[in-house]
Amino acid sequence: MSTTPPGPKGRLPTNPSQENLRKQAKRLAKAEGLRLTAAQRRLAAEYGHRTWSGLMRAADTSAGTEACDISSLSLAAARADAAEVRTLLAQGVPVNGHDDEVNTPLWQACASDKPADQRIAIVRLLLEAGASPLQQCEDRATPLHAAARVGPLELVETLIRGGALSWMGDRRHKTALDYARAGSAPDRDAIVELLDRPVIRDPNFRTAVAAIRNGDVDGLGHLLDQHPGLLHMRAIEPDCYPRDYFRDPKLFWFIANNPIVMHKVPANIVAITQAMIDRGVAQADLDGTLELVISNSDESMGGHQAEVLATLLAAGANVSPWALVVALAHRQHAPVQALLDYGLVLTAPIAAALGRNEELAALLPRASAEDRQTALGLAVINWQLEAARLCLDAGADVNSLLPVHKHSTPLHQAAINDDLPMLELLVARGAKLDTRDRLWNGTPLGWAVHNAKRTAEAYLRSLM
Repeated sequence: MSTTPPGPKGRLPTNPSQENLRKQAKRLAKAEGLRLTAAQRRLAAEYGHRTWSGLMRAADTSAGTEACDISSLSLAAARADAAEVRTLLAQGVPVNGHDDEVNTPLWQACASDKPADQRIAIVRLLLEAGASPLQQCEDRATPLHAAARVGPLELVETLIRGGALSWMGDRRHKTALDYARAGSAPDRDAIVELLDRPVIRDPNFRTAVAAIRNGDVDGLGHLLDQHPGLLHMRAIEPDCYPRDYFRDPKLFWFIANNPIVMHKVPANIVAITQAMIDRGVAQADLDGTLELVISNSDESMGGHQAEVLATLLAAGANVSPWALVVALAHRQHAPVQALLDYGLVLTAPIAAALGRNEELAALLPRASAEDRQTALGLAVINWQLEAARLCLDAGADVNSLLPVHKHSTPLHQAAINDDLPMLELLVARGAKLDTRDRLWNGTPLGWAVHNAKRTAEAYLRSLM
């Protein structure tokens, strides 16, 4: 069975035949061992359509038009024709292909069966020209999915350096790591290791993480007594990754399970935490792990969030204003309320996120401009309509970027929340409908459509 996706066919014939297309799909299904529906979907994509029904409509109306074309840049990318790609880019053709193309030129280069060095060269040309590695293609897969499936490692690294996100899922929620494991790359094991984050190459560090996952307090303690430096070293990851919040992790960070690295948190996670604290966890790691704990959910911590939080506070962990913002931007109210019970001072951002409106009204007049803006963002994220109104009345900018999820505006967030009252408030206060976020290049309406937020979509369309 072939594992390499076929190249693009381009335009339909001048007088396309639905029957001929049906026969093509049946032949493809038989040759590739696919279900007929999967073969139809693939064939539709090859002809530049998102769905089989769309391809059938095009054939029915003899639509051998430009709308059915695979762009010239996609064709050149699939052929790994560097000279043609350079010429087309110099002419100013859209680097991500036509709007109605299923697969972008970048995806075509990654999925091509051309030699690896030629495909890598094309990918670098496209990325340098501004191609988006985040744009979803067939089955909502990204170019990184295609690269992970067929390799090589250098191509995967190139995409990650260019901004590809390894955690993005396709229509079935499969990540690039899943594609790599099921793929055919000659260096598949190296690609799997790269994508299976966090990447831990030191054997003692890897053993210590396994002890945490297994709840092996004695084994962890013995290992730390033999190798005390483990508490202070980092698991240095490949340099293609950005400086995200869990890059090059410390051992102590793993007890927060944020990101989720333990499918089941051991019941004795507090004892595991205390065993490391007793052996001298640095203050910065206490503080950083506290941020990871309060921005996680109790469910992801196996129901032990409050206990671990209390253990960290007893050990002297400090909470920063930014850690609180991150927690509230992830709607983690319970740990923030626990910190308030421990004596944390209430601020305007906290009051806005929790909907404590009377206190918010008293705090806003003396809050800084930054705190007023943060309060607005947290109010929108947490569906706090009256709090958002108070922040806008106090001078917060309705079109400013959010404090967390900084690539988007309050209107984007209200759209993805499907929060009609918030949308109406923000629009009434001057929110711009055409602002594009800085990560996905989408408008608020685009966010609503992509995430099937029907109420938000209907409202925003009514304003066009």
